[in-house]
Amino acid sequence: MTKKFKNFVKATAAFVLSFVLLLPIAGCHLLLDIFHTHYFTEWETVRDSNCVEKGLKERTCLDCGYVETEVIPEKSVNGSHDYGEWDITESDCVHTGEKTRTCSVCGDVDTQEIPALSTNGEHSYGEWKTTEQNDCGHDGGKERTCSVCGDTQTEVIPATNEHEYSEWNTTKENYCGNDGEKERTCSVCGDKQIEVIPAVGEHVYGEWQDTRQNDCGHDGEKQRICSNCNHVETEVIPATGEHQFGKDGICSVCGQTDGSGNDVIAGDEEGAKSSDLSIHFLELGNKYTGDCTLIKCGDTEILIDAGSRKDSAATIKKYVDQYCTDGILEYVIATHAHQDHIAGFVGNSSGNSKTGILYQYKIGTIIQFAGTGSNTQIYKDYCTAVEYAKNKGTAVYTAKQCWYETDGAKKQYYLDENQKISMNILYNYYYDNKTSEENDYSVCMLLTQQTPKKTYNYLFTGDLEEKGESYLVEYNTLPEVELFKGGHHGSYTASTEKLLSVIKPKNVAVCCCCGTTEYTPNIQNTFPAQAFINRVAKYTQNIYCTTLIEDYSAGKFTSMNGNIVFYSKYDRLYLWCSNNNTILKDTEWFKANRVWNGI
Repeated sequence: MTKKFKNFVKATAAFVLSFVLLLPIAGCHLLLDIFHTHYFTEWETVRDSNCVEKGLKERTCLDCGYVETEVIPEKSVNGSHDYGEWDITESDCVHTGEKTRTCSVCGDVDTQEIPALSTNGEHSYGEWKTTEQNDCGHDGGKERTCSVCGDTQTEVIPATNEHEYSEWNTTKENYCGNDGEKERTCSVCGDKQIEVIPAVGEHVYGEWQDTRQNDCGHDGEKQRICSNCNHVETEVIPATGEHQFGKDGICSVCGQTDGSGNDVIAGDEEGAKSSDLSIHFLELGNKYTGDCTLIKCGDTEILIDAGSRKDSAATIKKYVDQYCTDGILEYVIATHAHQDHIAGFVGNSSGNSKTGILYQYKIGTIIQFAGTGSNTQIYKDYCTAVEYAKNKGTAVYTAKQCWYETDGAKKQYYLDENQKISMNILYNYYYDNKTSEENDYSVCMLLTQQTPKKTYNYLFTGDLEEKGESYLVEYNTLPEVELFKGGHHGSYTASTEKLLSVIKPKNVAVCCCCGTTEYTPNIQNTFPAQAFINRVAKYTQNIYCTTLIEDYSAGKFTSMNGNIVFYSKYDRLYLWCSNNNTILKDTEWFKANRVWNGI
């Protein structure tokens, strides 16, 4: 090998080694035209051009990262902007203005300042001119205008308060024991000043005159008139209490009962159907305790709750159809979200057929519980049924909306044209507050009936428990009642002394299966509980129950009183029960399982 050839080999090896070492650093563009083709991204604008300035765009090789750039030409062919008209904000004496214009080609905005009109930075106002005259009772106004820029400055001219009153004029005479009133008016501004004229002396009354005669059961009234001022004083003449009772225990003069037995008159089914007002406590067709109450006033029907199970719907409908002949329930009240109060609203389903009350009747208005902690399937099914009724035109309110009279709801609904019978939604503390006791969410309602002789009150509290009843008494003015639906099916946890001592019920209807072990094996606490009876016994012996359990495990039940119906007719209260009218303490079940006043 010659020396010249050896040198060639060494030079070639050095070149190859240099190429291998530099290739990762220099990138593929080193051999751009020999070994590699670039794969570029789309062009991206780095700087946009305008009418007078060029722009720049670039793209990058996806393989080697090589960046290629290219100039973007000016947008204007003549190298200048094509501006539109000036948009001007005028200056005044103390403020600079501004004018702007925009290039129609590239959108460039040219802004220039307009100097203030005044050389000293102040307005050159003229004299003040009165624009509205003030007087003793009204402010006036004045203004002045800058002679340079036309700016207008305004100020108030305060009222003088120097009234020009007329003579005093007596608008209400004073007399014995009562103040009068006088007034005077400003002739300028109309301001009116009023002062009290103190009462003078004492009344000088004449003799008492009877205006309404009392009798044995009704108070009378007498009046006397002051000879100075004609003021009328009225006093009550107490009832004599000297009744003339017949064999039926009813006074022939005033209609009061003698209290020897039932405080209501024994009625019948026909009387219930032709009555002014009837209240029905329904049996529910199975061994489970639940609530369902029908109220009928003329052609208006109210259904409160629909327990106790889904299959109760058929039993309820069969009964209701005897009284609701037009297929319309004007009002439905769902007191709370427990199965034994709402399952009948849902009913059973077969294909597209549903037996639930909310599906079977046209419903005018639903009033339901304002709160719940329930997430049960029956509650969800109830919500679906309510939504079905709502889509059919039913108005749906909570008791809270009724109490506060929001969204079209009312706290009082009249059931008759003469507005003598009203359904009144009471306030429950738990409309606004949460509780872990679902029963305390119950909707509470007072039914009031005014007759020529007296006012009857009927109270419905759902399953309200001790705390709920306590708040009910505290937040409402409750009257004594003719009829009370026993709280929570006659449970020992409801119908507390705090409530009973206020309402003093004359009659109590209990929707329950007497002696049921559905909720407890403790015989003393099965419905109606001994504690419940002990408390109610202080006020009445007239306790009635719908159903009797014969064997709960076997599903055997029978009627106690059956369907319990109280109705009003001829200004008297009647009772008819589908099985018998026997009061609870006289039943065989009671004698075997309960005591009355400790005996």
